[in-house]
Amino acid sequence: MKLFNKLAGAGTAEVLKEGTKLIDEIFTTQEEKLQGKMELFKMAVTDRDSARNMYSNDSWLQKTFAIFFLLAWIGLTILMLEYFVFRNIHLDDWQIAFVSSINGGISTKLSTIIDFLFGGAISGVNNVNLKSKRKA
Repeated sequence: MKLFNKLAGAGTAEVLKEGTKLIDEIFTTQEEKLQGKMELFKMAVTDRDSARNMYSNDSWLQKTFAIFFLLAWIGLTILMLEYFVFRNIHLDDWQIAFVSSINGGISTKLSTIIDFLFGGAISGVNNVNLKSKRKA
C-alpha cells in the first residue's frame, strides 16, 4: 500500500498543472475558477504535508545510499580533475570513458536525491496561477 501511495504521489505536480487547465476549460465564471484552483492548491498542501509525515523518519539505508552516492561523486570528480586539469595521472581511453559514464550516472542519481530532499518536484505546484485574467 505504501508503494502505491509513493507511486501515485510522484505525479501530483503534473496532475495539478493539468487540473488547473481543466478548471479553466470547465468553469465559466471567475469565482468558480478561483474556487477550483484554491481547492487544488489545498490538495497540494495536504499532499505535501502527508509526504513530509511519511518521510519524517528516514531509515539508515536511505541515509547510507545518499552518503554513498555523494562520496562516489566527489571521488570521481576529484579523479577527473586530477586527469583533465592537473595532469597528475594517466588514464587510457577506455578508463576515461568508464569513469565519465559512471560519473554521469551518479550525477543523475545525486540530482534525484537532492530533488527529493529539497523538494524539486513541488516547484511545478508553486507555479499554479490562482489569479485569473479579468475581463474588463
